[in-house]
Amino acid sequence: MATKLFKNNWSNYFGKTNAAYLVNGKTAIEKALKQLGSYCVAMPTYTCHRVYEATLNTNCKPRIVDCAHDLQIDEKLVENFKDVDTVIVPHMFGIQAQNQIKYLKEKGYMIIEDCSQCLGLEGLGKYSDIVIASLGPTKWLPSGVDKEKGGAVIAYDGNDVEWHDNPTAIHKTNVMFQDIDKIYNSRKERVDEIRNTGLRFIGDNQPNSWLRAMYFTQNQKRVPYTPLHDKYNGTIWLGEDVNFDCPTVDSIKNNLEWVSVFPNG
Repeated sequence: MATKLFKNNWSNYFGKTNAAYLVNGKTAIEKALKQLGSYCVAMPTYTCHRVYEATLNTNCKPRIVDCAHDLQIDEKLVENFKDVDTVIVPHMFGIQAQNQIKYLKEKGYMIIEDCSQCLGLEGLGKYSDIVIASLGPTKWLPSGVDKEKGGAVIAYDGNDVEWHDNPTAIHKTNVMFQDIDKIYNSRKERVDEIRNTGLRFIGDNQPNSWLRAMYFTQNQKRVPYTPLHDKYNGTIWLGEDVNFDCPTVDSIKNNLEWVSVFPNG
């Protein structure tokens, strides 16, 4: 019963015919890449390192793409890589990257949409081939308590895939699914409170589900998110040197800070 409810909830939510519960987000991306038969995969430099690792685990070639000032993938730069067939597009920090996904889909790329950091907004899944969402403790819907086995959703069109067997986590996710609108409204109310102090956030003029309220500052206390190109440039994969230029992110990465916006406000 719980598995059927889970499948119905998430397939309908993302506009797909099927959905499954998997052990974590990395596994979900690996399964998505295998299902699509991907060969060369583009992803933004601002995304979780597990996205990059999943690409390597499926023997795909990675292509790290610069982001725009809204911290989302710069979709027009993907075309600089002539061998890319698949693009993984996360809605980073809760800012919806719907326009980027639509543009890339119209260009003929296969799209894996990563909603780990963004739920509660309209149109998720509309233009993508497969949607994944990690459910770990730092993600938008944190039904998992373990970063390594926090659970994940994969929504797609096709036959059933093998589920991760965790009835307790599946039930918890089903319960939290009913509260997505409540969680979104709680996050938005918290951000509105912070705005009243005069702080202005990145993505204020875009649909935003507010996992983290990001802002530019000249007085940052830390580098809040390590770009993929900083982490992996200088390595070798499948006989290729990993060396990607991301000048926009390089120009802003030391002037970013965030306020974490938790569901309970």
